[in-house]
Amino acid sequence: MIKKFYPQGKSKAFNVSYDDGVLQDKELIDILNKYGIKGTFNLNSALMKQEFAWFHECGMVVKRLSDRLIRDVYKGHEIASHTLNHPYMDHLSAEEILHEMAADRDNLQALSGTEISGFAVPFDHYSDLIRECAKIAGFEYVRTSKLSGSYTPPEDVYNWQAGIFHLSAELESFVDGFLDTDEELALCQIAGHSYDLDAERIWERIETLFAKVAADESVWFATHIELVRYLKAMGKAVVTDKYIHNTSDRELWFEIDGQTKSLQSGEELWMK
Repeated sequence: MIKKFYPQGKSKAFNVSYDDGVLQDKELIDILNKYGIKGTFNLNSALMKQEFAWFHECGMVVKRLSDRLIRDVYKGHEIASHTLNHPYMDHLSAEEILHEMAADRDNLQALSGTEISGFAVPFDHYSDLIRECAKIAGFEYVRTSKLSGSYTPPEDVYNWQAGIFHLSAELESFVDGFLDTDEELALCQIAGHSYDLDAERIWERIETLFAKVAADESVWFATHIELVRYLKAMGKAVVTDKYIHNTSDRELWFEIDGQTKSLQSGEELWMK
């Protein structure tokens, strides 16, 4: 029996995807680093340059992190684009959408010194136009605001839905189900905004959950782009009951009759 695995022979993958680039990201990243969890942070460079602030409905002031801190704060995690200004995109032209995407990407690359390969849609509008603009802008995936409620990785990377929102009352049961599942290439991706953790006073709740996931040795902690690139590579593998051929450009992992095995790029393995 052949089962596809993630890198290092891990059977599951975990990622958190947080939007907006606010001050609370610093505390969240401290917690992620404590447990060896990788995050993806979707940033609006123009609003961060302004250190834009607004009042949360609970009365708390929410403030964007300064763009001068991006390189240090997000070190070791993925930075993705969330547009320059976080606009409602349903009324924007293709040219305006491309500007919001490409200018934000370029700003973030300059500020972070890292490649910006992903895009997260602001608010809840998604369309074929956004999809095509993201491709033109060179992004490798688009994370929408919709949620899958599933552990199955999305097949369409340009219409990617996270599994669950972090304020969901079902969050703990969703994570427990993920840790218990035998689904092939199971993925748990949690989306949110770190200011919610202050507004709802749930820092302890989220850290307890992260600690539980981190204690499971079957979980691969990945950024969103790492997930996309590995799953794309796995999709290129030729897997039959007689042999496996890794036609991708990277090492792939499998469980074969209970034994963990990795195949280098171009390698073939015939079943005995």
